[in-house]
Amino acid sequence: PPPPPAPPPPPPGALDALSLSSSLDSGLRTPQCRICFQGPEQGELLSPCRCDGSVRCTHQPCLIRWISERGSWSCELCYFKYQVLAISTKNPLQWQAISLTVIEKVQIAAIVLGSLFLVASISWLIWSSLSPSAKWQRQDLLFQICYGMYGFMDVVCIGLIVHEGSSVYRIFKRWQAVNQQWKVLNYDKTKDIGGDAGGGTAGKPGPRTSRTGPPSGATSRPPAAQRMRTLLPQRCGYTILHLLGQLRPPDARSSSHSGREVVMRVTTV
Repeated sequence: PPPPPAPPPPPPGALDALSLSSSLDSGLRTPQCRICFQGPEQGELLSPCRCDGSVRCTHQPCLIRWISERGSWSCELCYFKYQVLAISTKNPLQWQAISLTVIEKVQIAAIVLGSLFLVASISWLIWSSLSPSAKWQRQDLLFQICYGMYGFMDVVCIGLIVHEGSSVYRIFKRWQAVNQQWKVLNYDKTKDIGGDAGGGTAGKPGPRTSRTGPPSGATSRPPAAQRMRTLLPQRCGYTILHLLGQLRPPDARSSSHSGREVVMRVTTV
């Protein structure tokens, strides 16, 4: 008997529905937070940056806690700065402390003590240099030495504050992220000035392509230019040799012409 006919191919719509159902069954039905790996049952999921796929969504509390731990308001994957709105500051009774390392505690203590010493020292120097009652201090040698020491310490404190100021500022931003009410906005591609057409990592230059050959449109050097490049070192060599010969005494020149022959070899590079 003849073989049974092959079944007709499914329509394109059926293939799309089949692929969609398979993708939904594979785990893409419910998006998850990229920080806590929980679904929308734990809260509203937002898309705060240019990231796509499984790292697109996150909960607002998870994102704020992540910012407070890192101290950065930009995505670590696409480097997009989160669009957040400061609503209000929490009640001082509800303020929370952030975790600090030993180095961060030392940096905060150095900034606080340096600022206090700088204010006290400058205040005393201004008073002792302008107050009429401190006239006897300005004439005493011991106080003049103290003026120099205090001035040196003030310079050290200013350098310490400038050096550690950025680190303490990042700590303050972490504390601010925890103790303030924020509203994280979803990523809007139409308002993203730095975004490219594909929505990828905008603002980052692409890989540079290396060119092994000459650039397009470039032609070989003409023969006249090559001859000029070859003859130029030779003419310079002849000119230098002629000048050196003219600088010698006449008797030396006559003896050299009579018994010696000068040979010069010019090699082009």
